[in-house]
Amino acid sequence: MVLPVGGFICGFLAGFAAQYGRLCTVGAIEDALVARDYRRASAWAVSAAVAILITQALVFADVLDLSATHYVLARMDLLGLIVGGLLFGLGAALVGTCAFGLLVRIGTGDLRALVSAVLLGLAAFAATGGILSPLRQSLADFGAVDTTGVGGTTLTAIASTQLGNAAAVLCALLVPAVLLAFGIGNQRLHKKPRLIAASCLMGVAIAGGWLATGVIADPFTVQRPESLTFVAPLGRLILNIMGETLSSTSFGVATLFGVAMGSLAVALARGELRWEAFDDQREMRRHLLGALLMGFGGVLARGCTIGQGLTGTSTLSIAAPIAVAAMVVGARFGLTHLIEGRPLFARWR
Repeated sequence: MVLPVGGFICGFLAGFAAQYGRLCTVGAIEDALVARDYRRASAWAVSAAVAILITQALVFADVLDLSATHYVLARMDLLGLIVGGLLFGLGAALVGTCAFGLLVRIGTGDLRALVSAVLLGLAAFAATGGILSPLRQSLADFGAVDTTGVGGTTLTAIASTQLGNAAAVLCALLVPAVLLAFGIGNQRLHKKPRLIAASCLMGVAIAGGWLATGVIADPFTVQRPESLTFVAPLGRLILNIMGETLSSTSFGVATLFGVAMGSLAVALARGELRWEAFDDQREMRRHLLGALLMGFGGVLARGCTIGQGLTGTSTLSIAAPIAVAAMVVGARFGLTHLIEGRPLFARWR
């Protein structure tokens, strides 16, 4: 019971934080690129810093072992990270939010998000073990990079191998310090205490996932430690519904319900619960296409904006910033065409 309960609690905290503080990755990218408003980007930097500090403290205290996670494998699927990130970012721009944001919106009564999440889950399942799996595997294998020679795929492992343990500790402190400087250094963010509190709570939720699966849970019941990520679990939920039962709900699947319930709690308290549907066919096609891109791209990139952006970053994996940068580029491409009305999707009009 530790895994599903822990997953639900961590998901609830994340969903609560997102709805309470209006945390949205696509919104942060749009604010930064279009309005030059970096408050929400700064808030995400604070979230990442909090997640890194707590996670790395657990690692250096020998309480948490991340060696079995896919974030620290010797092989890095470079092409998969870039192509998957681009597709995920483009899809997120078309939908208007990421996989995590869809769950948050479901909690507020958005039926568009529910439909998009189902399609995203189907695409994720197809990419994980279905019809799209060979294509995904081929792309991942083609651009695979062996990082054994430099010490691994995390900054701390590389620093430790090249310069010693002291350098690894310094790295684990320096990265969150830079992120905090960027986040807290934004004077406009100081006027948004709710946003700061929400960003800190999000970071705690990420670290809580590692704590639940890597420390508290029985090691014989856990394949490997994990924390919040929302693409592959949506695919697993589809599989559970179609062919299995929910009696053995995993940590990842439980987080999905937790996020929606956390968002719902805030929506009910604020009177923000409203049923929403697609305005027209064009909007529906855009959302469905975006969901498909996010489902395949998220699996190929080994995580979403949360799975790589926060969870991956908390491990100090060098793959995380690559995937996130690709997602930002993909989102910018999508936002540019949506805002300026260029004919990228002329055939869908």
